[in-house]
Amino acid sequence: MHKKIEKILSLVKKSRSFQINLNNKMLKKNFYVPIHLALGHEFVSSLVKVFFKKNDILILSHRNIHFTSIFSKKPEAYYSNFFKKKNVYKYSGSMNYFDPKCKEISYSSSILGNNFSIACGFGFKAKKRKNIVICNAGDGAIEEGTFYESIMLSKSLKLPIAYLIEDNDWSMSTKKSERRCKLNMKYLGKSLNVRYYFFPLKDIKKNISKYEEAIKYCREKNEPIILEFEVNTLGKVLDKVSGKVNKYHHGKISIEDGLLNNNDIFKTLNK
Repeated sequence: MHKKIEKILSLVKKSRSFQINLNNKMLKKNFYVPIHLALGHEFVSSLVKVFFKKNDILILSHRNIHFTSIFSKKPEAYYSNFFKKKNVYKYSGSMNYFDPKCKEISYSSSILGNNFSIACGFGFKAKKRKNIVICNAGDGAIEEGTFYESIMLSKSLKLPIAYLIEDNDWSMSTKKSERRCKLNMKYLGKSLNVRYYFFPLKDIKKNISKYEEAIKYCREKNEPIILEFEVNTLGKVLDKVSGKVNKYHHGKISIEDGLLNNNDIFKTLNK
């Protein structure tokens, strides 16, 4: 376990450092387009990386920098393509990051909830190879109908898909309580006889062994699973129209806005 923690911490630092460096360049207005950061989400992507096997498949959402900064060999080279307007569409834009040399990332979507159904298609390929699909999305995407439909389809067809949901309680500039009723993911999974795992923010070390157990089940049983991670997105943005401070952001965060706090991964893993 100690070696796994060291590896995860190393990957977290790598992604955090990359994002802060990118953010500093955005503050200087070096990029033509905004880039969605994932400061505070790095534990999730690092955990996936540590237990990732050859021929496993990653299906990502628009907030994917914590994955691309770890899985891509030279993420700096691809993000630098967003410096100039003429290069943006060639490389799919900042939200739909594409690295043709990164075999692990098969798809990233800038359309909310679009990647769930795409994951089902890749599920057939993974099942044939005796591998799994990791489909990553946020708490806003699960409000789309395709989330329920994809879980039901993957359960019916016995597809090895891990639906990895990052819940930071924000979607755009609203909290969950401001936009919808409460959703109990455990009961949702139970209604379809799909295993559900919850990963609390404060139980990071326990989450490592729990994730290992969940992924093992997905591999061996060819069954979909739901993984819900509680995450704390670092940084904040002031909405100049409403005057409201939002947790959601897409870059341009100052150090004063809080890149580190008491719930941060570094302090938790180093205890």
